Amino acid sequence: MPTAHHRHRQRQQNRALAELTASKAELVSALLHELRTPLAAALAVLGLLPERTGDPALDDVLPILSRNLRRIDDVVAEIATISGIENGTIPLDQVPFDLPELLAEIGAGASLTAPAAGRITGDRERLGQAFRRLLAAVRALGGDGAIEAAVVDGHWQVAFRLPPEQPTDRLFTGGGGQGNAMALMLARAVVGRHGGHVAVETSRGTPYLCATLPR
Repeated sequence: MPTAHHRHRQRQQNRALAELTASKAELVSALLHELRTPLAAALAVLGLLPERTGDPALDDVLPILSRNLRRIDDVVAEIATISGIENGTIPLDQVPFDLPELLAEIGAGASLTAPAAGRITGDRERLGQAFRRLLAAVRALGGDGAIEAAVVDGHWQVAFRLPPEQPTDRLFTGGGGQGNAMALMLARAVVGRHGGHVAVETSRGTPYLCATLPR
């Protein structure tokens, strides 16, 4: 059974996760609009510039500027996708597929504990994308990449084992450019549209990031 300390830590982690995704769809839409206009103008100007200007200082700076602007453009596009999944403007498939088979593809080379077969109805591609991003985020924190899948109380539970010795709230708010926050936002959007949820849970003192889905 989880100790009081583990329960308190778990509540803190789930609160951080909830705060991360608490923005309203209207606010996200407004922010995306405010970002896209100047970003499109900056990219257009960048496209007019020659690859080499003859000025060593500019020639060193322009590639860095280009990479950063395109990175921002990618992030804006991903936020728009997550927002569209959350509010339903991006449709998801509803087709039967084998969940353990999908997890075996995602966790190739990692430890996987799952039934031999198990059908679920949903969007295989979107769930696969979300689970891949979660696995990468957990590994970036130092996790071993272990995935456990089981039917619990009539629901599928896909659990990614988190590292026990470091504060796992970094998974929600930590920096370092690992994309953990975006991975979690995408997972919550996709799993939420499937009628499930994503949360941190503790089993026998070990923390897991769990995605729970209807069978």
